[in-house]
Amino acid sequence: MSEELTLRGFFREHFLGFIAGIFAAYFSLGLSVVLAFVTYFRHLPLADSGLYILLTGAVLTLLIVHGNLMVLWGRPQWVWLLIGVFVACLLFVLPTIVYDPHRGLYGLALLFPLLGLLFLNSRGQRDMRRKLVDIRQQRETLRRALAQRRT
Repeated sequence: MSEELTLRGFFREHFLGFIAGIFAAYFSLGLSVVLAFVTYFRHLPLADSGLYILLTGAVLTLLIVHGNLMVLWGRPQWVWLLIGVFVACLLFVLPTIVYDPHRGLYGLALLFPLLGLLFLNSRGQRDMRRKLVDIRQQRETLRRALAQRRT
């Protein structure tokens, strides 16, 4: 079997770029949730706002996981879901400046979605997605050939 088609060979070349995008997504989400607690929902008791923020964070986490899995399975159009999460986090964070949040927290909450978008648009990520599509097409071709052989 080709070294390029093995998981070890593939991730030897692309793991760092892939995992950087995942961590950027989770840090973006986490910092957005923290900013929601200290800005938008500052006056509400934690019992009232915490459940909604937790559920929103859980749904967005599942979307990030699903989007990354679909990209790994060779479906590069799902990267738009990840882009949507980064843009949503960025648009959620930008107006919190009027609440005068901690500057470091605000800066990091702006930095991570932008870094995530940069990672997704990097040459390494685009090359990884192209290779994943090629691997998926090879798997489908092999699967069709084996199915024809059985019949």
